[in-house]
Amino acid sequence: MMSMSRDDPNNSQMALALLFEQKPEILKKPVQAVHMAITGGIQSKTQRLAFNAMLKHALEEQARNPGEKVDTYSISRVELMRTINYTSPNRKHLKDTLTAMQKLTVQWDYLRQDGDSIWGSCVLLPFVGFDRDKIYYSYSPQIKPMLLEPKIYARLDLRIQRAFRLDASAALYEWVNRFRTNPSKLTNEMGWEEWRWVIYGEVNEKSVLNEYKIFKREKLKPAILEINEKSDLAITLHENRDGGRSVKYLQFTVEEKDIFKLEQDGDKDASSGGRAEWDKRLENLGVSPRDRKKILDSYSLEDVEAGWQFTTERVNDKTKPAIKSPAAYLKRALEGKYAPEAPAQKPIAGGGGEIEAMKDIQARFSKKRHDDAAAMFVEMPDEDREAAVAEYNALQEVSVALIPATASKRTARLMVPFYGWLAKKYWGEPTAQEIFEFAVTSGAISINR
Repeated sequence: MMSMSRDDPNNSQMALALLFEQKPEILKKPVQAVHMAITGGIQSKTQRLAFNAMLKHALEEQARNPGEKVDTYSISRVELMRTINYTSPNRKHLKDTLTAMQKLTVQWDYLRQDGDSIWGSCVLLPFVGFDRDKIYYSYSPQIKPMLLEPKIYARLDLRIQRAFRLDASAALYEWVNRFRTNPSKLTNEMGWEEWRWVIYGEVNEKSVLNEYKIFKREKLKPAILEINEKSDLAITLHENRDGGRSVKYLQFTVEEKDIFKLEQDGDKDASSGGRAEWDKRLENLGVSPRDRKKILDSYSLEDVEAGWQFTTERVNDKTKPAIKSPAAYLKRALEGKYAPEAPAQKPIAGGGGEIEAMKDIQARFSKKRHDDAAAMFVEMPDEDREAAVAEYNALQEVSVALIPATASKRTARLMVPFYGWLAKKYWGEPTAQEIFEFAVTSGAISINR
């Protein structure tokens, strides 16, 4: 038996520390649902995340209203987009992605009322509907009890699953995750073709993935590397040739990384740690010994906590360019007082000019938001565009503020406040994090100091 060792965990120490700062989003997913076999197509990462987010929402709704019979569930479009990290304003693509789940067939075992197990097959999402703000969905009545009243389930952290870039990583992580508490630390052993079905799906007889070495190179190895780099698990692949020359069976060792064991045990208290703890956390972020001493001497631990949270939120925002130096970003955030709700800190050079500079940055940020909203409005489908106008008009108290139905009569005087409203509707109130990021990317401030 041959093993492929994990990456050196030190290479991703900072990424683990940043992930550790986020609040877990646990889905208790039935083991049968984890092990369902997809046929009729390939399930994308977005579809997998959407299914999990919808299931989590349905379970939470059932917990709030126990005993209430619900045939069709609804989830806020904005909530679903956040949970699956869908950042595009293109609602048609999201709609098409969810609708395509009705073409996927799943096969699984489930229990009848008499307690006997029965094999079943159904579409992944029998019903999905949309309106302007919500997404509606339902489950097959034969498997609904298994989904919403699981007897055996795996605790799946959605914040980790959505961090993956590869479809194969999201699928493999979901499968091996249930073995994290297995005393042997081993998954089940299956033929490599079965593992291919788990992390990829069906392949036709002409597919290059029918050759193990290509499947390993193109799908399996990249998934293992990404899981070891970005998740709370460290997994090792074991290949079993069963006495022959070619690989026949695969199995994985699954271990929880130490920092996440502390999280599960409830031993972590990020906000009340002493100076020594913060010195270690800053070291993990890449802050030099000299700068760590300066930070801890100059700022209260509450200030450092606020700056740390501010920095980790930005580093974990995959919709924006990667931060080259999180340590420099944290230092600049502390000096510039960008962290929200932090007590007053030492002023940076500039005196009264700092206030004017911030006002200028905020004004420039607002203009960019308006420009982005205007561009998004142009790209919207006609029905969405007019629905947005109708919603905005319904909020106006005076007729002179209404957006005309005729596009040629929509003057700048009317559209500027409309774009401001549209930006707030889709992106919310600007946060200190977003303004700070804009200041960095626009060159108004520098973090390379």
